[in-house]
Amino acid sequence: MYIFNGELYLKKEHIQLLKNEPEYVKRRYHAVARAVSSKNNIVREKASHDLGIGMRQFRRLLKRFQDEGIPGLRYKSKRPHSSPNKTTQWLEDLVVNVREKTGFGSFHISQIVNISLENQGKMERIAPRTVSRILVRRGIIESEKRIKNEWKRFEWGHPNRLVQTDLTKFNGIPILTMEDDYSRRGWAIRLTNQRDTTVVRGMKKLLKVRYDNLLTDNGSQFSRKNRVIREYCEEYINEKHIWTSVHHPQTMGKLSAFQKGLKRFLYHNLGISRDAHEIDRYIDVYVHWYNNGKYHSAIDTYPEERYSGQRDVEWYNHLVKSLKLEEILCMKS
Repeated sequence: MYIFNGELYLKKEHIQLLKNEPEYVKRRYHAVARAVSSKNNIVREKASHDLGIGMRQFRRLLKRFQDEGIPGLRYKSKRPHSSPNKTTQWLEDLVVNVREKTGFGSFHISQIVNISLENQGKMERIAPRTVSRILVRRGIIESEKRIKNEWKRFEWGHPNRLVQTDLTKFNGIPILTMEDDYSRRGWAIRLTNQRDTTVVRGMKKLLKVRYDNLLTDNGSQFSRKNRVIREYCEEYINEKHIWTSVHHPQTMGKLSAFQKGLKRFLYHNLGISRDAHEIDRYIDVYVHWYNNGKYHSAIDTYPEERYSGQRDVEWYNHLVKSLKLEEILCMKS
């Protein structure tokens, strides 16, 4: 035994070996060394107390040190030797393929994959959390801990009570988006330019019915001084045109979420392409899925179901055909 810097060492070479070990290993070593050097139970009890563990765990630690030396004092992995419930390789590959084709999140990938499995008569089902873990494990998405803040949600009382409208861009190409505040029912169309007359023409094409209120930002196309938008409101709006507060984007948060999802889908499938025909096609694919196949937990249903009382039950087949997923997903007969 050796004393170095006031600490007890069982062997001289241990002094050098412990220099590269974590601090907790050094504490364990000195506690074990005191116990080994003295067979007194009181010394062992004090050593276990200093480590903050019980005598039973301390005896296990002591035995591991006797069997393995200093490495036996390190934390051991709690990972099981086998995983009988591990997701099968073919199901993982299916999840990854659907993600690559759609860019959807874990909940909606789970929904689509489970429908395909059900159509094939298979008993396997996959949960959204499992999908998320697969995507993290494959390096497709980063694992992040998200802090969820409780927001006060506000919505207008029935369909067409308020419609949010805004412009966004994909690869420099303007896209007009509209969303019903109550149902989250969305509309979108590619525009050739952002002139007020073009924007209003797009609004008339997307929503052909009169509605109560229009919510927009303060862009020039929607300005109070703009004659074109005033004439549109006189023809289509029952009550009033509402403008958002400056520097307060939360006012149109629902439409913003719709825009983000749409652009993420377009980027995933088109990259930097500016092909007008392809952009139109993928906008139609996304909007149809969003309204009929995307379940919204905030409203506890699907947008089209809440807006019109019925939705396209063939949305799954439509999505599979549009994205040419027939080789990896089974369609409903």
